[in-house]
Amino acid sequence: MALKRSDKLIAIVGVIILIIAGIAIFFYSSPEEEVPKEVKEKTYTYTWVSNEENMTFTDKAVKKQEYLADIVIDLSEGKVLTAVNFWIKWTDDYTRGLLFRKGEDTLTVTLSYLGEEITHKSTKRADKSFADFIINDVPEEEVYTTEEENFDPMVYMNEKYFGQNTATFNLSVRVVTGEKLLTLRPLKFLNFLLDKGNKFNLIITYEYYDFDYEEQEDNIPPTGNQGDNGDMYSHLTNTGFK
Repeated sequence: MALKRSDKLIAIVGVIILIIAGIAIFFYSSPEEEVPKEVKEKTYTYTWVSNEENMTFTDKAVKKQEYLADIVIDLSEGKVLTAVNFWIKWTDDYTRGLLFRKGEDTLTVTLSYLGEEITHKSTKRADKSFADFIINDVPEEEVYTTEEENFDPMVYMNEKYFGQNTATFNLSVRVVTGEKLLTLRPLKFLNFLLDKGNKFNLIITYEYYDFDYEEQEDNIPPTGNQGDNGDMYSHLTNTGFK
């Protein structure tokens, strides 16, 4: 039986639709079901240990000249400098007289740090603490938790306490000799020439804190569909009856 023209057109369109559908089925791939990933969480417990060290700064102050210097305490990264104490020790190295010493020198020491200034003045000798500076607060223990894979516990603390490992003090020392220039006596004039100044010692004691840490890794079960039955992952443990 001969088909009408309209029937032929319908048949051709149907064949084309079937071909397109077959091609679509052939190239179609169902999306893969996303598998929940297990999250690795790390916890770092930081603790601090107190330390105390000292250093000695020695030099000579000359009369009629101001002695200037910077005293720098520079610790390694991650350490926290908290307090610094200065102890002055000196003795007049040129005096005269048996019962009563004459020509005794006077030493004036000034320390400056971030606008704070402390001055100590002594005659003949000194052996005492005279200056205390608070540099930083004492750091507190810390518990830090992160899921970051490339987390570096050392870098974290170094950056958090950056700059707290160092301090610079401005030092000024002046000495006034006891021998006077205005004299007609040759011996006194000679003593004036011989007394050029004095050596001094600064004993510097500083307190700092250094950190240590413990690392703990926790695996957190993922959340999401586990299968077609709709069961969910959970942090809880099933305790049903058997």
